[in-house]
Amino acid sequence: MIRASYTRGYRIMQGSYDLLLVASSMVVAVLASYVAIEFAGRLRESERWMAWLTAGAISMGSGVWSMHFVGMSAFQLPIVISYDLPMTFGTWVAAVAVSALALFLVGRARLTTRNVTFGAFAMGFGICVMHYGGMWAMRMSPGISYDPTWFGISVAIAVGASAAALLIVSQLRTVRSWRDIGLRGGAALLMGAAISGMHYSGMQAAQFSADAFCYTGNALSGAWMTAPVLIAALIGLPIALAFAIADAREVVKARRAEREQAQRVEEMAFVDRETSLPNRHRLTRQLTDSLLQGRSQVSLVCLRLRSAAGQTRSSDTVLVARALRAHCEEPHLLARTANDQFSVLLSGVERPVAWTTALRAKVRSELLSTGLALDAGVAVAPKDGDTAQMLMMRAAS
Repeated sequence: MIRASYTRGYRIMQGSYDLLLVASSMVVAVLASYVAIEFAGRLRESERWMAWLTAGAISMGSGVWSMHFVGMSAFQLPIVISYDLPMTFGTWVAAVAVSALALFLVGRARLTTRNVTFGAFAMGFGICVMHYGGMWAMRMSPGISYDPTWFGISVAIAVGASAAALLIVSQLRTVRSWRDIGLRGGAALLMGAAISGMHYSGMQAAQFSADAFCYTGNALSGAWMTAPVLIAALIGLPIALAFAIADAREVVKARRAEREQAQRVEEMAFVDRETSLPNRHRLTRQLTDSLLQGRSQVSLVCLRLRSAAGQTRSSDTVLVARALRAHCEEPHLLARTANDQFSVLLSGVERPVAWTTALRAKVRSELLSTGLALDAGVAVAPKDGDTAQMLMMRAAS
């Protein structure tokens, strides 16, 4: 037990803290903070943000309120303590409302300096309403008095912790690595410590008369309510966190599927199915980009397939594509631009005609027994044209 003395004039009431309940209240505060960080991320990424806002506000608010209630129960006076039921429920509503505001600001609103300032003071006010409303729910007679210094410290911590929480959560809404998860854990510890600091500063501010007693009629007994509230918090918060993490995984899975689908669509739009080479659309885009970048020389080679049999077959096209691919590595771009035509966008080649002659010689040796040959044309910008279409027409002529 930690002994604590509260004075009113010269009349002293001795109180004590149950260390196990104090530690439990801090654990609940950290869990509530981590849930807040997790739910804030769900608000920005999920289309069901209103449902997540409601669930998050109830989960976070109930967690913060549970920390407060357990922390109140940790303080033991030599009198029977009970809590006014409507007032106690009102403090829970205040905690949920504060949580809803915090989650909305960091999850949906643009977090400007003005919003942080407004949010910090509004949340600080709500936290103070929850704490000091909970103290008033004890309905002590004579009433509780408060030390001005400690009262001011508790209010300052409430506002400062709220501002820090808004800034921290806004920076940790998305998880990209294990490092981010560690940062979230550290942030939850910091926020939990701040919440606990505010509560116990407020408790330090309270001064009880030696002859004080609780006179509320419609009351909740602090003795039997502590265990259910603590158990509900320690079970309910991890369950809420598990749901949030499961939803996050579903979001990641859906986004991965969308990326894969987009990649397949892009492949269908820019890749030739028969040869798996880039197609005419891809070459046109790359050629246009090269011209817009203002490179000193842009060279395009057109290679037309010719067969001794007169008509080329699909297998001939695949064979030639394989041979060309072996000699046209990056940064050059090899593309199939027609049924019997290939094009090469050269990069960093000062003598494109000589390069083309060497390429044809290499491929010719591989196609000797097939009766296939390649005719070639070269176009160089800006001499032969300054657009993709002009260069492609000139190279093919």
